[in-house]
Amino acid sequence: MDHIYFLVTKRFIFFILLQGIVFNNFDLFGMYDPLICLTFILTFPTKINKITFMFISFIFGFTLDLFSNSLGFNAAACLTIAFMRSYIMAFIFGSFFDPVGLKLIRNYISESSFSQKFLYMISMILIHHFFLFSIESLSFKYLVLVAQKTLITSLLTIIFCYASILLMISNEK
Repeated sequence: MDHIYFLVTKRFIFFILLQGIVFNNFDLFGMYDPLICLTFILTFPTKINKITFMFISFIFGFTLDLFSNSLGFNAAACLTIAFMRSYIMAFIFGSFFDPVGLKLIRNYISESSFSQKFLYMISMILIHHFFLFSIESLSFKYLVLVAQKTLITSLLTIIFCYASILLMISNEK
């Protein structure tokens, strides 16, 4: 179990620094930053208690807010997808999902079909981004802009998150 907490701590620091130093300065067309840091939440071990996971996700989002000066928006969005993750996994992976957490997330990644993996990633990223940009704008007047930012930023995030997950899996072998 100590190994899992060490892994979580290492990934926490790595993805916060990667997002804060590299990807917050990406700025495609001046307004689209991929949030590769979501890989941390997407690949978080299912063995860890849900309350602990939600607390760590909140701290993760809050730390992102400190790097990006976003007034708690990332903390709220990360907490939202942390809460919804078990429901999304149960829906996508069906009976394959183990709510007790006896299987590691890499087992889901390696034993599930590509469409399940991709649907899981897309669902989590779209929910996060839509929630993030909605509370950032706080107005229905900007719904088209929120949808545009959600789709383009999600596309960028999916590309970078999928690449980072593939790198993580290849490093574990």
